[in-house]
Amino acid sequence: MPKAEAAAKLKDPEATMRLIFRILLIGFVVVNLYPLLFTLFTSLKTTEEFYENVWSLPHRLFTDNYAQAFVEGHIGEYFFNSLLIACVTLALATIFGAFAAYALARLHVPFGAAIVALMLLVQILPTESMILPLYMFMSKIGLMGTRFVPIILAYLGWVLPTTIVVLRSFILTIPAEVLESARIDGSGEIHTMFRIIMPLTGGAIATCTILNFSYIWGELMWAQLATLTTDKGVPLTVGLLNFQGQYQTNWGVLTAAICIILIPLFVLFLFLQKYFVQGLTTGSVKG
Repeated sequence: MPKAEAAAKLKDPEATMRLIFRILLIGFVVVNLYPLLFTLFTSLKTTEEFYENVWSLPHRLFTDNYAQAFVEGHIGEYFFNSLLIACVTLALATIFGAFAAYALARLHVPFGAAIVALMLLVQILPTESMILPLYMFMSKIGLMGTRFVPIILAYLGWVLPTTIVVLRSFILTIPAEVLESARIDGSGEIHTMFRIIMPLTGGAIATCTILNFSYIWGELMWAQLATLTTDKGVPLTVGLLNFQGQYQTNWGVLTAAICIILIPLFVLFLFLQKYFVQGLTTGSVKG
C-alpha cells in the first residue's frame, strides 16, 4: 500500500513539484547554514585543533577565543562604534525617509515623479562607482579623518533612496479617505504623519530597518577608506582586518569575532520578524 501511494504521488504533477521544491529548499538551507556552523565550530577550537583537522567538531568548548577577541582584539570598542554608526544612520534614514516618502506620495511636490525616478536610478548604480568622487568631496570639505561623520553621511546617502521608495509605495496603499478625515478633524501634516502614517507603515519601516542595518553592519570598502588616517571610530568590519596577521592568522579568535558580529543581526531580526514578514506580504498583496 505505501508503495502504491508513493507511485500515485509521483504521477501527480503537483506532488512532484512539491517534492522537488522541498529538496531544493533543503539544499538551500544546508548551503547557507553550513558556513555559519563552520564558523561557530572553528571559534570553539584551539589553534592546534584547527590545524589538526579543519573539518572536525571541537573536542571541547574552548571559549578563550571570545575572551581574547575582547581583550587583545578590542572587539568591544569596534562593536560600540558600529552600533553607534548603525543606530544614528537608521534613525536619520527613518525620519527623513518617512517624511520624504509622505511628501512624494500624498503632497503636491514639484517634479515628484522625476525625483522618484532619479532615486530608482541611484539604486541601480553600484556603490563602488560613487566611492571615489565621494572621497574627493569629503576630503575637500575637511570631513575625512573625523570620527563617525564621513561614514554616517555616506551610509545615510546610500540607504535613504531605498527607504524613501519603499515607504512611499506603502503610503500609497493607505486610503486617501483616512487622511482626508484626519484633515477634516483638524489634524496637521506633522500630526497626521506621527499618528496615522507611521503606525500604518510599521511593517515597511521594519523591513527597511532590517535591510539597512544588514548593509551598514557589513559594509567594508567605504568604512576602510574613511578610517585610513585615523584609528578612532573604526567599525567592526575594518577592525576584523586587524585579526589577520602578516604571516599567520589566529582563526579561532577571528571566527569568534565574526560570531560576535552576527549576534545583533539575529537579535534584530528576531524582534522585528513579525513586522518584517508583515511588510513583505503587504507589499506583495497591495503593491
